[in-house]
Amino acid sequence: MFSISREFSPCGKYCAYISQQGKFVVHDVETSDIHQVYTPNMHLNVPCTSFAWFQVGGDAPAKTKKKSKKARASLGENVQLLVAFGTSKGGVAFYSLATASIERSCKGDGHTAPITAIYFNASHNPDTLYTAGADGKVIEWSISQCKQQKVHHIGVEKLSCVLAHGDKILTGAKQLKLWDAESGTVERTLAGHTANTQLLQLISLDEEHVYALSGSVNDRNLSLWSLSDEDATSAVAAFALDDVPEYIAPKIVDRKLHLVAVSRTGVAHYFVRDMGKLSVKKPYRAAHTFEIAVDTVSTKKQAVDRLPVFVATVQYATQQEQILLGYGTEHSVRFEHIAIEEDVKQNVIIREPMKVMEGKAKDGELKAKTPILDKVEYLNSANSARKSVKEVEIPMEVRLENLSTPKTSSKNMIHLLMQGMHSRDATLLKSVFAVDDAEMIQQTLERLPSQYVSPLLNELSHLMQMKTMHVKTAVCWLKPLISIHASQLMALGSTNLLANFSTCLGIIEYRVEHLNSLSKLRGRLGLLIDQIDRSKNQAANLDDITSGNVLVYQEGDDSDVESMLEKDDPDLPGSSNEEMYDDDDDDDGEEDETVHENGDFGSFVKRRQNGYSKKDSDEESMDVSD
Repeated sequence: MFSISREFSPCGKYCAYISQQGKFVVHDVETSDIHQVYTPNMHLNVPCTSFAWFQVGGDAPAKTKKKSKKARASLGENVQLLVAFGTSKGGVAFYSLATASIERSCKGDGHTAPITAIYFNASHNPDTLYTAGADGKVIEWSISQCKQQKVHHIGVEKLSCVLAHGDKILTGAKQLKLWDAESGTVERTLAGHTANTQLLQLISLDEEHVYALSGSVNDRNLSLWSLSDEDATSAVAAFALDDVPEYIAPKIVDRKLHLVAVSRTGVAHYFVRDMGKLSVKKPYRAAHTFEIAVDTVSTKKQAVDRLPVFVATVQYATQQEQILLGYGTEHSVRFEHIAIEEDVKQNVIIREPMKVMEGKAKDGELKAKTPILDKVEYLNSANSARKSVKEVEIPMEVRLENLSTPKTSSKNMIHLLMQGMHSRDATLLKSVFAVDDAEMIQQTLERLPSQYVSPLLNELSHLMQMKTMHVKTAVCWLKPLISIHASQLMALGSTNLLANFSTCLGIIEYRVEHLNSLSKLRGRLGLLIDQIDRSKNQAANLDDITSGNVLVYQEGDDSDVESMLEKDDPDLPGSSNEEMYDDDDDDDGEEDETVHENGDFGSFVKRRQNGYSKKDSDEESMDVSD
């Protein structure tokens, strides 16, 4: 993995970068070989943090016609190619490519924190270097006198990049600010990025049209700013990439911007835009993209691997319709000129794996590897059996003591927090911020001295730029900090207070921008899901109802039916019907006697109507039949 510090030499013959181990590696572009590797004095704790190419001797560079490949590759006899190193101690040293060593170091107090960026512009001021540090200062260095010239106290925030043109200085941190170098006042604040600016390049058409191109850590768009327009505080154009930009190389040809940008995914994007027809309505898309794929025939894999592109430019290409790509890994890098085809927008270049390009094995090498015979233990025949080495175990008493260790008190927490902010120890601060006890946080912040409020705000702002888990932790600390130290924060003033909270406010606004729409969407989805569940439940209940029997008829045995028929048959003696008729005859006789005795014919008629009419009709029918 490459660092952000990567740059071509002014002649285009070399390409250098700072590796993850802090080494300065120089590659020859023509042969793709490593030209030099410089390892700084790590035991002195002064590793390189940034660098810039510059030339010493000869006349000042003038604008001439395009030189040939040989003319660009060769330097004059009286021109010396040097590299300015910015160290972690805040000093500046000049490295000579001819002697492969540090030639001299600049005198002066320098920065009190590591240098984060170095800027050199031969056309603007060929004898001045500009450095930006984590201490919030911009320092001018004289190359000829090799000493510190002027110090600009920008502020307390950590600067990540710097750029100078004329009497103006542009610094990049959480925001871009344009300063007047003579008075030291802020002329404009360029708002648009939500995180620290890591890339900054100057684009000059003429004296009246000067622009700056910037890219931030968490933004996949490049922003173009106008420095000559005094009223412009927003970007005049934006260029969209597939991921966060890590390298940019602009070039002006006939008032057209030829921009090559390399993203974190290893894809090179090539833009061509007319500087007189810029628009900010929507970000511009790349006219061509270039990516390197590994040939699957030699690797015999189904998945296609990618060789990431880490540098790309059209400024040092051999021909006008070509682009120079540098791709690979830190262990093996290759540079190649690729033709730009107008009809092809997405260019996928297939190359062999880097291991194959390193060369075949030599004739004298053996295929079998020789075993490493270190720490050999010789056993004699008497003691041939190996004894098992017992591991050192922790006694049970020590384990119980560790279990009964008391919790960290708020007094210890405040000491750890102050020590972590003072020494900038990320591990120590991480252990402190890992505490999620609200009462412990409240007590810790109550004991926090007022001079540590501003550094704690900077640490929480940096924490809020990370993932959601870290943002949650930062909010848990930020809320009680504001409530407890409100008076100290109000004493800072509106300008400093806005500078301290600008990052936090920007991130909060960015995160809650779509909260209203997301809440509405959540409510609608909840209603739809409930409706679907109710429909499923109703369908299931309907299936249960339709599947059940409405009426269940149970047929009895034949013996039960015959017994019932015997009881109901009138012809059989002793049947129930015969007994019923006998009872009716007895009732009729009693009724006749009652009628004759009482002489009441009306009551007799009424009785006949209440239930005995049917029997009379049956008797009449029987008499007729006889």
